[in-house]
Amino acid sequence: MKRTRIAVTAAVTLLATAPAVAADPAAEISARAARLGLEPQPLLAPLQEARRLGLPPEPVADKVLEGLAKGVPPERVTAVARQLVSRLEQAGSVLAAAGAAGLAPAADRTAALGDLAQSIQAGVDRPSLEALLASAREAGAGVEAVIAAARALGQLSRRGVPPAEALPLARALAQRPGEAAEVPALFDAWRAEGGRDAGAFLAEARRRVAAGRPLRGMVDRFGDSPDRLVRDAAAARADQGAASEPGRRGKDREAFPGERPDARGLPPGLDDSLPHKGKKP
Repeated sequence: MKRTRIAVTAAVTLLATAPAVAADPAAEISARAARLGLEPQPLLAPLQEARRLGLPPEPVADKVLEGLAKGVPPERVTAVARQLVSRLEQAGSVLAAAGAAGLAPAADRTAALGDLAQSIQAGVDRPSLEALLASAREAGAGVEAVIAAARALGQLSRRGVPPAEALPLARALAQRPGEAAEVPALFDAWRAEGGRDAGAFLAEARRRVAAGRPLRGMVDRFGDSPDRLVRDAAAARADQGAASEPGRRGKDREAFPGERPDARGLPPGLDDSLPHKGKKP
């Protein structure tokens, strides 16, 4: 009897510690469709397409189940799921291009596909993603750096910043991705302080990232500057040094958003220390 109790206890312990078996997403959708009196096959078609393309079906299944739970018409659910499959396919081609370029792969392919698909949905196009790949390759970074930069680019796009305008910052983040996660919250804080010139924000953030300077302290919370930005002197010096390098003068140097000369011929913000600043001519 004692041995029996020990065996039962061991079996229960083993079952409790064993990993849960992942539910079949197709079976779950079929069961949900049956409860709602819906034909399951149209809802399952996007999952089947994802599998055919070698994509993870779980994100697609989650989208289908979310739509059904919200009472979205099944035709619309299927259409949205198919759009997700298309974005995941585009994301997969970006990861394939990254691998062909020699970039270290992502630790979690499914998460990487999801992040890139969200960025694509936010308006980040393929040429922009290829530019991020090129920047990461130049810096010897892996695909995780590309994903971090693309995520920041997409989040800025959702805040009304056109991806083309934020691309120079994103390219810098692809080379130094450590600050990428901070950018959206920093942008929100800057706006909350009254910041309006997105070009000035992007230019200062790019300068700091390119110079390896922290973004912390970039927002002027005391209203001392008209654009609510605190400029990093070391980043500005590094940027000016890069501008004066051979091959980077004149037309050879890219004019990033927010850096183009103002009426006095100086990049915005770099004339803050001039004696005439704030005085009428």
